[in-house]
Amino acid sequence: MELSLFNLFEKLPYSISFLAGILTFLSPCMLPLIAPYMSYISGISIQELKDKSLKNRIVIFQKALLFVLGFSIVFILIGISFNTLLGRILGNSIINYIAGGIIILFGIHFLGIVKFGILYKTKKLDSSKLENIRFLKHISPFILGVVFALGWSPCVGPILSSIMVLSSTDKAGGLGFMIVYASGLAVPFLLTALAIERFFSLFNKIKRYSRMIEIISGILLIAIGVIIAFGGLDRLNELIS
Repeated sequence: MELSLFNLFEKLPYSISFLAGILTFLSPCMLPLIAPYMSYISGISIQELKDKSLKNRIVIFQKALLFVLGFSIVFILIGISFNTLLGRILGNSIINYIAGGIIILFGIHFLGIVKFGILYKTKKLDSSKLENIRFLKHISPFILGVVFALGWSPCVGPILSSIMVLSSTDKAGGLGFMIVYASGLAVPFLLTALAIERFFSLFNKIKRYSRMIEIISGILLIAIGVIIAFGGLDRLNELIS
């Protein structure tokens, strides 16, 4: 029983990271931007996105793949940097309580109990000049993916920051958490690119559950905050073993 519980817990952070990526995609401030993003990176109008043309689908998927690659690389590189930096800091119980407390506040923000205006601020980077350079035109979706990741929208910031801190508590699997998080965000994005015309009909259905998605995100962040506050994954591993 203890062994099975340990095995379950060992895989849990990866499941949490993947779920966090999916929730980032489904978040109420991200989901409405998916169609405009698809239109912008593919150069196809939103009206034409509804066309079931195979040619359009191939173009959209190719561009989406570059976009996903751009933000995934940035997220992973940021994760590696923070893993090294935070890994040295975390370990002190007071620091763990502070880090865990901040993430719990992120969760409270998503639950709507208290709203923090700072989390609605987005750092915007202008990529238009880069796109005008002939060589870079071919990889402009990749550049936009990098810009998107560096912009850290209100939806991405709290969840991504929480996964980064969580990854810093596990020296062995920390990088894996960031890769899995990026995959959780990338997979639904690519699936949407493959069936963009269906996205428009699904969007209105998903929109009805936006509040529920925020609540699930809040609960997830609070759970991560508690894990970190009590000494991270290693400490919880000791408690259940």
